[in-house]
Amino acid sequence: MPDNGRITIRDVAAATGHAVSTVSNALAGKRHVNEETRRQVKEAAERLGYRPSAVARSLRMKLSSTIGVLVPDVSNPAIPEFIRGIDDIAVREGCTILLCNTDELVERQVSQMQTLLDRQVDGMILISQHCDTPEVRKLLDGKTPFVLIQRRSSRFRDDYVGSDNLQGMRDSVTYLHGLGHRRIGLVTGPGTSSTAQERFEAFEATIADLDCDEDPDLIYRGDYTVEAGYDALHYFATLSKRPTAVIASNDVCALGVQDAASELGLSIPQDLSLLGCDDIDLARLRRINLSTLHLPKREMGAAAAELLMRRIHSKRPPTPREIIIPTELVLRASCAAPADGGNAKRPAERRPLVSPG
Repeated sequence: MPDNGRITIRDVAAATGHAVSTVSNALAGKRHVNEETRRQVKEAAERLGYRPSAVARSLRMKLSSTIGVLVPDVSNPAIPEFIRGIDDIAVREGCTILLCNTDELVERQVSQMQTLLDRQVDGMILISQHCDTPEVRKLLDGKTPFVLIQRRSSRFRDDYVGSDNLQGMRDSVTYLHGLGHRRIGLVTGPGTSSTAQERFEAFEATIADLDCDEDPDLIYRGDYTVEAGYDALHYFATLSKRPTAVIASNDVCALGVQDAASELGLSIPQDLSLLGCDDIDLARLRRINLSTLHLPKREMGAAAAELLMRRIHSKRPPTPREIIIPTELVLRASCAAPADGGNAKRPAERRPLVSPG
């Protein structure tokens, strides 16, 4: 056995008495190796614990067997399911994932992309990343294949996997309208996100179609953070006629809305109905019990990885494909009919527990 403990193809050759080239051909499934020799080689390889060298395989195929995955916030609980889907395909293809966090910053994204390209990854998957800025586009327009998830370019045709943002938002607004809500607030995602823009446009169109209140004060420009949800509800609470229901940009944002509601003395769903988006694992906990729009994140990740492998292994660049995956409302306990007929007032100011001084 070699000093480093790794069994090599030479060890298998020595154990079988066959030439290294014969062992190599047998393990590679070459047709001109007779069946008895193939059986001897495979049995010896299994007995010795031989595993093919990823480095040798990469050199032979002129691929690194690595793919880069860029995420906007590694702490976001929605991200792991996307990664799981990507990993399902990566494992099948014998690839390793290199994960990069960008914090939604163009400069950090460019730096991480350059690092991945320097490492000669076979391809990249960009989850909710910038894709139109000149610095990013210069790197995307190189020879390395890539696929976008949940944020697409407004100017270029790329391989893209996304949820059905339009139908999902229509379903959310229609559900709340059916409960009796007419004054519905929206906490948007970041302005740079195509997903956030699609949801906003669908929200406005559905509000108009259903004859709900078309009040610009019911729109809070936020992002996908707890802080955005917290600040949004504090803003809505200052309105003379606050919303009776709020749709948050994602479940993390919805948690911020819940926190602010507790602070303001508002009960969910008695005083305020709340809908999220993503269906993270936390949403089903009894203390949270959040109604939300389910995104099949693992399926989306797998679909993106399949597109990437298709592009990596194609001899000629294939036509860019767009895959839109349906969403589904998951109804829990955070939504109910408005208790006052939809005429919610500003919450009364809460007295301090301890008198000042």
